Amino acid sequence: MADKGNSSNPSKKKSMKNFWLWRVASSVKFTVFILLSVALLSIVGTVVEQNRPLETYVMSYGEEWAEFIMTYGLNDMYHATWFTFMLVLLITNIIACTIDRFPSKWKSLLRAKKDFDPSVFERLTRSEEIQIDKNADSAALGVRAILKKKRFKVRESEEGGKNGFYAERGIIGRFGSDFVHLSLLVIILGAILGSFLGYKDYIAILVDGEVEIPNTEIGLRLDNFWIDRYESGQIKQYNSELVVLDKGEEVYKKHIWVNEPMVYKGIRFYQSSWGISWNRIAEAEVTLVKNKVPVGDPVLVDWLDKNEFAGTPFGIKLVGYVSDFAFDMESRTVYSKSGDVENPATMLEVYRNGEVVSTPWTLLHHHGIMATIPGEEGYEVYLTGIRNINYSGISINKDPGTNIVWIGCLIMGLGCYLSFFVYHRRMWIEVAPFNSGVKVKVCGMINKNQMKFDKEFAELLSSIKNIA
Repeated sequence: MADKGNSSNPSKKKSMKNFWLWRVASSVKFTVFILLSVALLSIVGTVVEQNRPLETYVMSYGEEWAEFIMTYGLNDMYHATWFTFMLVLLITNIIACTIDRFPSKWKSLLRAKKDFDPSVFERLTRSEEIQIDKNADSAALGVRAILKKKRFKVRESEEGGKNGFYAERGIIGRFGSDFVHLSLLVIILGAILGSFLGYKDYIAILVDGEVEIPNTEIGLRLDNFWIDRYESGQIKQYNSELVVLDKGEEVYKKHIWVNEPMVYKGIRFYQSSWGISWNRIAEAEVTLVKNKVPVGDPVLVDWLDKNEFAGTPFGIKLVGYVSDFAFDMESRTVYSKSGDVENPATMLEVYRNGEVVSTPWTLLHHHGIMATIPGEEGYEVYLTGIRNINYSGISINKDPGTNIVWIGCLIMGLGCYLSFFVYHRRMWIEVAPFNSGVKVKVCGMINKNQMKFDKEFAELLSSIKNIA
């Protein structure tokens, strides 16, 4: 009776390919599904404006759709968890496809036996025989020289007086698709890194003003802003002179314009817009009148500065400004109903003999609406001119994944080049004595671009026929 313990019954090990989840993850259909899904979602992210306040979506799409957009993160889609999950699925699919296919390719191409095999002449249709009037040794030397000149890697063998050559070139081209897969992984990882560790913001800086950059110890100062124009008067370019303040110290200065950003510690500052300040001016022209007749010359007063009306007990200080005056009756507050200079007004402190007697709002286009000097019969203060101050709109972008994405793009370019322009050619050549000369058998194959290979094959035959 046979000993069951010694019986040969090898256990069947399950390969990963036997799991349905792995089959799905590594399937081309899943790749197409993920790519189409990401593409469609990206279209949605292009159509729906990103990073806008709720009011913008309500005005554009109505309350129900606005609520849907905000609830499911379509307002900041590329940072949404579900979009990141889709990218992770794509990464998983790329890795699975590579693991599923690369080992067999590696084994068949790089680890395969590279020796000359005479049986190949019977299997390949692209095969020729030629006779040349040379001895076997000189013909073999000539064939070897021709192959080397054409940059083939050559393995030579000799058996039964016959010289056999196996030559190949461009094997790296077979791995072009793998480089493309690797590049996609690098690009997606760079995008995810930028999504989690980077940020985007926008700031408006007044000329000579300073702001702090969020989440950093960096400040930004605008020393100057100007607009270049064409001879026709049309705007040619916006320009800003920016100064970086790191822990209060001036560390970097640059003149920027559209498409010429400033970069400091991985943060990019772009010139994106400009405008006229809605809550501050450089200076105001103010006139003291009595019974609507000017008293002396107008005076100029700088922002938050004070001046005197010569020959009178009155002085003035500029303490507030709105570009489009409006008054809320319920809260009894003044505000600017738009950012445009439609109905400019200034808030003044009026002094008499050094004492504040009133803090009125004065409108540039509507004099005398509100009393400016109560208790002083006939005296009023009119706002007769203003000098606006510009601001520069700066977009801030920190994306630590940018360089990684560029590396991925370079790898993709290399992969595409290998895939489309590097061809794997293989040649088998046998040199055998025949009558008073030698007979040379030549056959070969290429993985793509058969027309190019036919031309090269014909050139190789011609070179062999003309061996010196």
